[in-house]
Amino acid sequence: MEILKLALASWSWVVICVLVIFLGRIAYFYEKTSGHRVGYYLFVLPPIFLIVGAFLYLVSDVDFVGYPTADMLLACGGGLLIYLSIHLESSMTGKRS
Repeated sequence: MEILKLALASWSWVVICVLVIFLGRIAYFYEKTSGHRVGYYLFVLPPIFLIVGAFLYLVSDVDFVGYPTADMLLACGGGLLIYLSIHLESSMTGKRS
């Protein structure tokens, strides 16, 4: 049962990181076609934070609660992803910040 739990958690984090990379590729395409700088290269940081945070949980015996370092990495990755996504959306819809 532990192997199944580890496999499903790993798979879900891989899917999340692929979606974030896809969002980064959208930002890259938008920046190259529109000429407006959106900082597509910053979309590399959230997957790094999320992968390291998830890895810390997967190798420890803690069930995604109560590991402060991993919690902080996941929070930073999520917060940065929210900020970058909102910035990209506002740039693409014409709201200049």
